[in-house]
Amino acid sequence: MPLRMRLIALIGSVLLISLASGSALVGWHAAISVRTELGAALDVGTKTIRNGIDELPGATDPANELRHLVATFNGNRHVRAALLDGRDQPIAVSHLFVPADPGPGWFRTLIGGRLDAVRIPVPQDGGTIVLQPDPINEIGEVWVQSRDSVLVLGGFALLSALLLCTIVGRALRPIETLSAAFQQVAKGNYHRKVSEDGPPELARLASGFNQMTRQLAAAATQNRRLSERLLTLQSEERAELARDLHDEIGPLLFAVDMTAATIQRIAGGDRSGDIPTHVGAIHDAVGRMQRHVRVILERLRPLRAIGLATAIERLAAFWRSRRPDISFAVTVSVEEDRIGDDLKETIYRIVQEGMSNAIQHGKPTRVEIAIAHAAAAEINVEVIDDGIGMAEDGMSQRDPAQLGLIGMRERVMAMAGSLSIKPGGNGRGLALVAWLPCANSLLSQNMPVVE
Repeated sequence: MPLRMRLIALIGSVLLISLASGSALVGWHAAISVRTELGAALDVGTKTIRNGIDELPGATDPANELRHLVATFNGNRHVRAALLDGRDQPIAVSHLFVPADPGPGWFRTLIGGRLDAVRIPVPQDGGTIVLQPDPINEIGEVWVQSRDSVLVLGGFALLSALLLCTIVGRALRPIETLSAAFQQVAKGNYHRKVSEDGPPELARLASGFNQMTRQLAAAATQNRRLSERLLTLQSEERAELARDLHDEIGPLLFAVDMTAATIQRIAGGDRSGDIPTHVGAIHDAVGRMQRHVRVILERLRPLRAIGLATAIERLAAFWRSRRPDISFAVTVSVEEDRIGDDLKETIYRIVQEGMSNAIQHGKPTRVEIAIAHAAAAEINVEVIDDGIGMAEDGMSQRDPAQLGLIGMRERVMAMAGSLSIKPGGNGRGLALVAWLPCANSLLSQNMPVVE
């Protein structure tokens, strides 16, 4: 059952219970009121009859006085009087006032209120005056009052129900909007926004939803860019491998094939003594192919083959041989068995890109590479140079288009890490600093940023 219907049903049940309780209370008070009024009327009538009987000895016509005494109860609202002879036969009976609305029968039965009759003997003539209380008039009066009270209570309950339904509907409308928005998010629409109005609690909920959709949209955009970047890198890598195989391995295979054909041709002739020379050529070609294949494999999986520390040392040695004017300091103090291949690859590529940028654009004399555990579950990667650094306005003097920040940032974001670039030591050069969690978690609370 929807939340709105459940709330309305709950509130309606409370109102119905309140209405039933109020009606029962009104009926209980009505029953007490009827019995009280009848009792009081019966007491007054009894006193009136006894006073009249006490005055009979001085009356000239006692029988007529008794009839007159009973007639005084004509039109009474609560008590009917009857004069009976010695054989309980009626001599005179008063007429009770008949109300215009005596109330429904079920209400009279529910209220009740009937009292026992009072018999008062008349000593002078041996007769009896009987006073019979009748609640019909009092019940009719109470019925009108009770009906009006219940109608007022029912009207109040109805108005309250309508008001509460309106309030509940308006209060739950933002939740329905949020529910529809969540359905859109489930379909991949991360650009849906909801209004941040209404009660403070719902406004905060709407604000959180909008913030969530912004982050999801940003993550979806980054994922799309990462996928595009991955496809581009894969295409470039395939093209490079194809070029290497065509330019390096292809000619060697052709030479081996031609040499084998030559051996086959001269095997049965008088030039068979040249076969060892041709076999040596095949061995040389195969050795060169093996070296090229090893280079390709190391390029494809350099870290799995030689490890992170060795790969970075070779990277530094590569630049030392080409830039002897720059000194390189490498410090790698991580437990490689605690990190996966993807994280090693990311660290290696960050260092590779950072060193390349520093050397090509920073004009440094020294480059420092430091990789260490910053915490139990985090690795700190630093590439620091003493080059031209940043301008006074905080902008890099290097060409931003050549810094390769996009690729590094995407790699770091894929590992749920963070990346920053700041001035190097003593205000010279730049420091590229990356923080990477040891356990890759795309749901990390630390959103990757570039400062």
